Amino acid sequence: MGHLKFFTTLILSILMISCDDEDSNREREEQNLNELLSKIHNMANSSSCNDPADWHYTSYGSKACGGPVGYIAFPVTIDTIAFLEMVAKHKKAQQEFNERWDISSDCSSPAAPKVIACDNGNPVFQY
Repeated sequence: MGHLKFFTTLILSILMISCDDEDSNREREEQNLNELLSKIHNMANSSSCNDPADWHYTSYGSKACGGPVGYIAFPVTIDTIAFLEMVAKHKKAQQEFNERWDISSDCSSPAAPKVIACDNGNPVFQY
C-alpha cells in the first residue's frame, strides 16, 4: 500500500511540473509574438502620414481558423523588404502557436481596406 501511495504522489508531481512547464512555454511564446508585433507596429508608425501615395498596407497575424488578424499600414520610406519579412515571420509564428496550443478564434474575416488616407499624420483605412 505504501508503494502505491508513493507512485501516485510521484506521478501527480510529474504531471504538475509538466503542466507548469507547458504554461510557462505558452506564456513565453505568446510574449515573443507580442514583442514581434510591437516591433512591427513601431516600424510601421515610424513616419508621419502626409501623402497617402507613400503608404501601402498588408495583412498581419494568423487567426486560428485561417486568414489574417487584421491589416496594417506602413510607409514605403522604410525598409519594406525587412518589414514584410518581419510580418511574414509573425504570421507563421502565430499560426504555429495556434496549432501547438489548440487556440480557437471567432473565424470572422476582417475587411481589406480599399484606400489609405492621412488624418493628422496618421494613416487611416477607408473601406
